[in-house]
Amino acid sequence: MINNLLKGGLLLLFAGLTQFAVAQQRPNIVLILADDLGYADLSCYGNPVIETPFLDQMAAKGVKATNYAVTSPSCSPSRGSLLTGRYPTRFDIPSPLAPGQKQGLAASEVTLAEMLRANGYQTAMVGKWHLGDHYENLPMQQGFANYYGMLYSHDYHTPYVKTDSTLKIYRGNKAEIIQPADSSLTNLYGREAISFIKKQKANKPFFLYLAYNMPHLPVWFAAQKNKNNNEKGGELGFVINEMDKSIAAVWKAIEQQGFAKNTIFIFSSDNGPWSNYPDRMSDDHVTKRNHAGYAGIFRGSKGTTYEGGDRVPFIFYWPGQTQPSVLKKPLTCLDILPTLANITGSTLPKGQTLDGENVRNLLTGKRADAHQPFYYVNNGVPEAVRDGIWKLRRIKEKNETTIELYNLEADPAERVNLKSDYPELTAKLTAKLDQYPYGKN
Repeated sequence: MINNLLKGGLLLLFAGLTQFAVAQQRPNIVLILADDLGYADLSCYGNPVIETPFLDQMAAKGVKATNYAVTSPSCSPSRGSLLTGRYPTRFDIPSPLAPGQKQGLAASEVTLAEMLRANGYQTAMVGKWHLGDHYENLPMQQGFANYYGMLYSHDYHTPYVKTDSTLKIYRGNKAEIIQPADSSLTNLYGREAISFIKKQKANKPFFLYLAYNMPHLPVWFAAQKNKNNNEKGGELGFVINEMDKSIAAVWKAIEQQGFAKNTIFIFSSDNGPWSNYPDRMSDDHVTKRNHAGYAGIFRGSKGTTYEGGDRVPFIFYWPGQTQPSVLKKPLTCLDILPTLANITGSTLPKGQTLDGENVRNLLTGKRADAHQPFYYVNNGVPEAVRDGIWKLRRIKEKNETTIELYNLEADPAERVNLKSDYPELTAKLTAKLDQYPYGKN
């Protein structure tokens, strides 16, 4: 009898330890997204004045990608692709969503949060959503068990945008702060993220999606609380440095909770800098051109399918799995969901076509397979296709079609159109562009 009880107890103990070990094998994930952050807005990506010591440290410890692209050079479609692994035409969000707009991320779409939650992850989102404001489109209906943040960019009010909506900070589906000050957003999000982390248990993995509003314009109002910092990149430098400090505090909380060795850290941006912003953004009489970010050597900016609009920073750090490295091979925001599915042992969404690929081996340095061709989509139109070092861009304006071919390895700034030099390659990639998968399944 005693032996049977002892055996039963040992079996229960073994089962409990096994369950705990399995949970520990699934890493926590912290996915951080900046808004309109340009390729050259971080010190580790070449900015000579803006200070980002924490992100510089994470880039030095992990993988710093120099060839990471988003699917669309604007907010809502890019964010939707990040969370679903699908091109924006599949979920019918071609451009940034306005308050009350009919479109939104449909309930039928399976997000990264839904996929991970089905695998036992505690899920939370903090920050800017911008994927629809109807009930069925909200974060709490898209796999996030917790939500705290703003549904849009902080410029969705007079004089920037004509709307009768009022900006609010939501907790869950209920408004908690009405018309929050721009200067409060970064710190509010940081504190909320830390609060979520402190509630987590070691035997249950978590996924935190932290989406800052900055450095999307306007930044002047957010930077005025510390004017002495303006010499370090001006107002733009201040809000980026403040964000860097907030992220550092979030990671410190992860370390204090003992989670750091089993947590994947990912940082990126939704699209390139808004350096070509429309005149309405200057109607506040304080916003200036140097308040927008930098694309570095890359041509173009937010809203364009030149590299400046789609190529952004990407930092990936997985303790014990990644090595300090600079990754120059192409990868995209579409790859995040299938890659994290592989890492966590999660089941991929069923009944939906994924457009990304698993790049785990690429990120961990085990194998550098060539990436499949991918597309840059602008306002629902596939404007460019990328195949290895080559990029073909086709723009239709005023009934005229312009075709451009660039060798991004020899000419990353897209200065020389090689269309006439490589007619066969131009024809091949034009045909590939015509094969863009418009379907929703």
